[in-house]
Amino acid sequence: MLAVDNLSVDDTVEQAHAAGFEVLETGANRGFGAGCNAGLRATRSEFVLFCNPDVRPSPSALERLLTTLASTSTAAIAGAVLGEDVRPRRFSRISKNVAGFLPDRLLDKIRRPQGKTPADQSGSHLVVDYAEGAFLLCRVAALRLVDGFDEHFFLYCEEEDLSRRLLARGWQTLLVPSATVAHEQRGSSEGFGAAAMAPFFTHSLYWYYRKYHSRAYAEIARCVIAVCVVLDRGYRRIAHLPQLYGPGAASAPFRSAESVRRNQERYAGTCRE
Repeated sequence: MLAVDNLSVDDTVEQAHAAGFEVLETGANRGFGAGCNAGLRATRSEFVLFCNPDVRPSPSALERLLTTLASTSTAAIAGAVLGEDVRPRRFSRISKNVAGFLPDRLLDKIRRPQGKTPADQSGSHLVVDYAEGAFLLCRVAALRLVDGFDEHFFLYCEEEDLSRRLLARGWQTLLVPSATVAHEQRGSSEGFGAAAMAPFFTHSLYWYYRKYHSRAYAEIARCVIAVCVVLDRGYRRIAHLPQLYGPGAASAPFRSAESVRRNQERYAGTCRE
């Protein structure tokens, strides 16, 4: 088993060695996709599992993913269900992003008329647009065909982008409802809470739109995202609710990836002091 370390600042490497992993130290933090690509280049197997350090798979999760992927020759990716959310993931649109800011009760009322109810777990698998990247079993040959993950995405949206490029080549992405994984949200990001990681999300989302939509659509999207973040932060401040979007999340779509990364490194440094 191989652990890829993107210049961690804690004892990740020592823990991985102690657990019996071979450790590949990249020497730099160039993002999630870059770390996955390093592991992809190192593997000699037919299938590769990308697994975050903050997931706890059920005992049969990997076996179920392997059985499904090996028996479906048209599929490149088989993803597990994280937590209890079995909804099929669909490619991002502005309307979907705006809906994500709505209260859960209102969002559920919107989903039902659109037919976006939780998926039936009785089947062996579902064909989806993409699966969440915390626990993915992938066909190595297919990923190498599209040069793996796009390393322009530092964090977030990279699995969505990968599935979209694979789909263009005729490869499917599957969700396996019987393969379940518990995910300690943001547990792999030492010193970063969910709100602090949000600038990476809003920045990657804008670049995803730049890649797959017109420039006008992307520009509208990043303005809408920024406005929604500002409104959400203001509402939560007034209602005395925990912030979901930290400082810099609204401006991140207007900045470079390197600028966002440097700002978050400074933020993490102050958290550790």
